[in-house]
Amino acid sequence: MLGLDVRLIASFCLAIAFDVAMPFLLARWVRRRLGFARKTLEVGALAFALSQLLTRVPAVQVIQYQLREELKSSQTLLTLWIVALSLSAGVFEETARFIAFKYPLKDFRRWRDAVGFGIGHGGLESAVLVGGMAIIGLINVVALSRLDPSTLPLPAEQLEQIRAAKAQVAGLRWWEPLLGAYERVGAMAFHIAMSVLVLQRFLRDQLRWYWLALGLHTLFNLLAALVARAAGNMAAEGVVTVFALLSLWIILRLREEGEGDGPTTEPVLR
Repeated sequence: MLGLDVRLIASFCLAIAFDVAMPFLLARWVRRRLGFARKTLEVGALAFALSQLLTRVPAVQVIQYQLREELKSSQTLLTLWIVALSLSAGVFEETARFIAFKYPLKDFRRWRDAVGFGIGHGGLESAVLVGGMAIIGLINVVALSRLDPSTLPLPAEQLEQIRAAKAQVAGLRWWEPLLGAYERVGAMAFHIAMSVLVLQRFLRDQLRWYWLALGLHTLFNLLAALVARAAGNMAAEGVVTVFALLSLWIILRLREEGEGDGPTTEPVLR
């Protein structure tokens, strides 16, 4: 029976704690410094829930299940599916940002509020979606490590799938779950940058800023997925790092004069 690697379990636990706690700690720290409206944080989280958790993610799961055999047998179709996933993420999330700043946040169109929106948007993704997947991953690791396929009264095909999953778990290096935590840092910076970009649509009255955000979002997801597929997760984290640095540049480059130099002297709107 495959033994449990204590370091791997600890790594999963640390990654889960980071995924869940980081957004709350970041929101508190940045809000104290910038004084963004709490409403932007809440609308950002709601935008992610509506554009991903309650719409796109369930739809993707259904479609992917229906196409499971075709995706296994056709590399071309799999590549097209990755492109579709990347594009749909950009369309859903950037359109959610656009709608948010057009309607519920029409009175909250400051750079600092775009930062708050991005933290709320990326924070819910980190705490619920990514953190939840990490918890499921930890449960699978523990369950598969203790499972003996020879004792299960299952068809040969299913037993082979279980053995393959056990082998995959056995091949995990103890630090690999921490890659997900590292990725959350870059993803958070990216979500903030895209929020700042979409805000420019209204500050500058130019639709091209929305299209720029959509294009960058699609490109980020697509490159990360294709590089991970071709060269592994470590290489994909290189893509995350490049886009994180680009995101920091966008955030600072588009900062409005007087913004980011401390909390606002005005009452923080709720």
